[in-house]
Amino acid sequence: MSRPKGSKNKKTLLSEAQLDDKIAAAEAVRKKLVKEEQILSNALENAKVQLKAKRKELRTTERQLAQLRLRKSQADADAAAAVQKKEIEKVVSSLVSSGRSAEEILDMLGK
Repeated sequence: MSRPKGSKNKKTLLSEAQLDDKIAAAEAVRKKLVKEEQILSNALENAKVQLKAKRKELRTTERQLAQLRLRKSQADADAAAAVQKKEIEKVVSSLVSSGRSAEEILDMLGK
C-alpha cells in the first residue's frame, strides 16, 4: 500500500494559545537554567577563592618546613661539632696528664 504523497511533510498548525503555552514552558526552562548557571558560577568563584587561599597556605607551610629543616640540620651539625670538641679536649687532657709536650700533642692531633 503506497503512502499518499506529502503526508509526512504536513506542518501542523498550532493555535495561538498552544504557541503561548509552549513559549511559557520554554521561558520557565530558560529561567531555571539561568538560575542553575548562576548557582554554578557562584560555586566556581567560591572554589577559586578557596583554592587561592589553600595555595597561599601551602606555600607558607612549605617555607616554614624548609626553615625548620634548615634549623634541624644546623642543630645537628652544632651537636656533632660539640661532641667532637669534647672528644678532642678529652684526648688533649689525657695527653697532657701523661706528660707529653705541646709539640707532641699537636703532632698527634695532626695525624
